[in-house]
Amino acid sequence: MANHRFSASVGIAADPETVFEWVADYRHVAQALEGVERWEPLQHQTRGRGARFAVAMNALGFPLENELVLDVWEQPSAIGWRSQSGLIEQTGRWDFQGGPDGTEVTLTISYVPPLGVVGQLVAGEVDTLVRARLERALAAIKQALETDAGRETPSSLL
Repeated sequence: MANHRFSASVGIAADPETVFEWVADYRHVAQALEGVERWEPLQHQTRGRGARFAVAMNALGFPLENELVLDVWEQPSAIGWRSQSGLIEQTGRWDFQGGPDGTEVTLTISYVPPLGVVGQLVAGEVDTLVRARLERALAAIKQALETDAGRETPSSLL
């Protein structure tokens, strides 16, 4: 089955450490990622390689549930995950690149549509939805971190 991959970037006027910390706080996921209804830790560990989360989201009216595990944790430059279970096999990664004007944040998501041919037919609509959600997520993070409230409580997201 074909792998679908999307990537979007945004510049944020904050240092990589601040952006990394905001994104690394799982409590910010629902604030930034549209369609995510649940992102809960499955264990005491909520940060670092090996942390696991139960995730529920909605795509085109279909409820999707996954167990995700963090498999990349390179503070302050990258956070990545992969699905452990669920209908849709997926991976994702946040990259944080510092520069003179702040941090370039890139969010990349890759997934394999389920259900063979039917999944491939629906994938076009899902692709449009995923791309738009990535861009809105980055805009939400930028807004949160570039306001006074965002700078007062640096945390994180996946």
